[in-house]
Amino acid sequence: MNRAVLLRLAALALPLVGLGALWLTTDRASRQGTEWDVPIEGYDPRDLLQGHYVQFQYDWPGLQDGQEDRGIRYDTLCLVGAAPRLDRVTVKLPGQTCPDMVRDDDSVEGRLYASQAEAERLQKQLWDRTLQGVIRIRVRNDGHVTPLRLTFRPRPPEPQGRASPAP
Repeated sequence: MNRAVLLRLAALALPLVGLGALWLTTDRASRQGTEWDVPIEGYDPRDLLQGHYVQFQYDWPGLQDGQEDRGIRYDTLCLVGAAPRLDRVTVKLPGQTCPDMVRDDDSVEGRLYASQAEAERLQKQLWDRTLQGVIRIRVRNDGHVTPLRLTFRPRPPEPQGRASPAP
């Protein structure tokens, strides 16, 4: 083979090698982190499943209802507990260290892919007010959240002064 042919092959192979390296790096990063079980509420009871995605809102234990509405803004939540059991979350204060944290842009709502076979079952369970949806999430060191799977458990009794969401 002459030198020109080798240069052309190298020029064609270089982008493929780059894309492969990028894919491996992204795949490795997506598998890192700590897994936590977080209670959830349905995103909108009239439209829980959009396509094959389950839409939900995180129901962080320990975070006061309407905290942002009262002017308290947070950038990061600290997760407290022994993973995967989440006891509560706290708002990260300036200068505070937080070994397991969730960024604000990942802390309100999420969605999880559901196969067509699972969609009907999950919808019925989300509508059942006796069940609490629990999402297993993976939290990376940078605070990015990846929803993994949805399970259900009996709903605990509502605390005093907290109204349950409308069905």
